[in-house]
Amino acid sequence: MSVNFTQQHKRRPHHYFIPQAANDHRPHFMRHKALAFYSATIIAVKVFVMVALFISYPNQAQFSTVTSNRIIELSNKARQANGLPVLMRNSALDNSAMLKAKDMLARNYFAHNCPSDGTEPWEWFRQAGYNYTYAGENLAMNFTEAEDAMDAWLASPTHKANIMNNNYKEIGVAVLVGMIDGKQTTIVVQHFGKSYLSSNPTAFGPSRNEIVSPQIAGTTQVSGGEAIEVEFKNPEKKWPVILAQYAHRFLWVILVFIAINLLLTIFVRIKIQHKPIIAHSIVVIIIGLLSIFLHPHFIEAVSNEALKIL
Repeated sequence: MSVNFTQQHKRRPHHYFIPQAANDHRPHFMRHKALAFYSATIIAVKVFVMVALFISYPNQAQFSTVTSNRIIELSNKARQANGLPVLMRNSALDNSAMLKAKDMLARNYFAHNCPSDGTEPWEWFRQAGYNYTYAGENLAMNFTEAEDAMDAWLASPTHKANIMNNNYKEIGVAVLVGMIDGKQTTIVVQHFGKSYLSSNPTAFGPSRNEIVSPQIAGTTQVSGGEAIEVEFKNPEKKWPVILAQYAHRFLWVILVFIAINLLLTIFVRIKIQHKPIIAHSIVVIIIGLLSIFLHPHFIEAVSNEALKIL
């Protein structure tokens, strides 16, 4: 009799998934021990990824290869490849670019014109004391590789035209890490210009009646003249980005697996419910979602954000 009893109650594959009398309407994959294992796995994966990321890159500056020197170097290489002279670095343009970057972070926007009061890019040139006859601006956000930011600019006709414009003689670049829309990001501001020389030391280039804005502007425009944001593909991945992305995918697989089993548990035997199991399953799902959508380390956010330029 004992042999027959064991054979009758031998676990079969469907006992793990589908509630039925043979498993007391509690699939083995949805019991408390299994759910505790899922929770422990989710937390362990999250902790492992966080420890690896924080040890490798405590802050975004260490992860990013985007530096002002590198951006200027790549800009001049692109110009030389097209038979154009290199741009000379100008400290006033560095200052104007930094003023713009700080303003975007302080007022939480990413655009050529400030949405709150319409401040134009050229205001920062004036505040930095750069007297221009020609000026332009390129912006980039969420890039961790200088080469990727430059490739994105060169892939955009208007940004490439700024970089290749022969009217410009000087360049300044600012790279700043901060928060926009509640997410940490890297802001790159590229300012181009040709200075205006005047015998009158108080003059600031041509009068504002003659020129309202620079003759060459680095905005990205559509037919209506509105500035738009352009999205580009993800950069070449560093191993921390790959780690973060695969960890998120793994967590999603666990959550989908639990959700499917939870639905089977609820609806296959809708009249027979084990409320503690259902509640425990929901807690595990919440833990998984928090692990996916909370980004204590900037690389997790960077790995899931679109890259933008203006």
